[in-house]
Amino acid sequence: MRIHHVLPYDLGQPGGVQTHTLALSDALARLGHESEVFAPTRPLRVRLGGTRADLTWHPADLWRLRSFLQQPHDILHVQEPMLPLLGPLSLLHPDDAPVVVTLHSAESLARRFYRATRPLSRLLLGRADAIICASDVSHAVAEDALPTAPHLIPPCLDLASFLSVQPASDSDTLLFIGRDEPRKGLRVLLAAMRRLPDLRLVVAGPVRESTRRAADSRATFLGSVPHEQIPELMASAACAVFPATGGEALGLVLVEAMAAGVPVIASDIPGYRIATDDGASALLVPPGDPVELADRILELMQRVDLRGELAARGRETAKRFAASTIAEQHLDLYLSLTRP
Repeated sequence: MRIHHVLPYDLGQPGGVQTHTLALSDALARLGHESEVFAPTRPLRVRLGGTRADLTWHPADLWRLRSFLQQPHDILHVQEPMLPLLGPLSLLHPDDAPVVVTLHSAESLARRFYRATRPLSRLLLGRADAIICASDVSHAVAEDALPTAPHLIPPCLDLASFLSVQPASDSDTLLFIGRDEPRKGLRVLLAAMRRLPDLRLVVAGPVRESTRRAADSRATFLGSVPHEQIPELMASAACAVFPATGGEALGLVLVEAMAAGVPVIASDIPGYRIATDDGASALLVPPGDPVELADRILELMQRVDLRGELAARGRETAKRFAASTIAEQHLDLYLSLTRP
């Protein structure tokens, strides 16, 4: 089977949709299928809601997309199909092959967009032969725009390198991985650190200068870290902390931390509940509460037994999102659309 994926985001930038699409494509290829990913080379990066998004307007990318869509394929799979312009143009392109789309967003802005554009969104999404939502959160956000009931298939990750690392047993370091956006909650973690004088913090990801100034000398800012170095970085930490305030459909970096055997503390938001088996595989705290966050971190650091339990549960939970498992679910859907 030949599967063509259209991704609206720059592959040179970190992001959950990019990680999922590449992992899915690689897993499909390992299963013996031809799988190619199209992504823009000249996206315009803008801020939407609490995050960044790539909008593709450059004529060269649009011409490349047209050529890509004209190549023979058995399935066309479009990620975030409503993001201009790649998604809508892919849906409008005449195609004899079945079209599958995946909706990932958990942002309140996306919910408002789907509501405001309901007739147009339903028309465009109605051109797809199957709609996937990445989680119940994504489903709820897009509900107004859905012309048919979606399939729920979570995003996936290549977890082999994470499952193979050996976590440190004597670390005093907390780890945060992510972009410095308000919804990711880094400022909440920095506030919690003021109540944890005996611990250090490592931050991996692009950080604004104002955020650096809000931290003390116990914080180390690594900037963007190549993805192949993330497993060992996670293994060096006592725990990984993800204090997002919302807007997460699942939280793939949280799943990576669990796969690495690192105890996780995260915000009690719907997407993270899904990722952690309703909180059984992590400590969940109210979002935006640095006092409670600090208390739970302190509890975790003082209890070796709890760290061990969470690490073991987390690794088992993370395996549900392995690319090989999720690729099989996608293949079942693809085959249901291509069988005569």
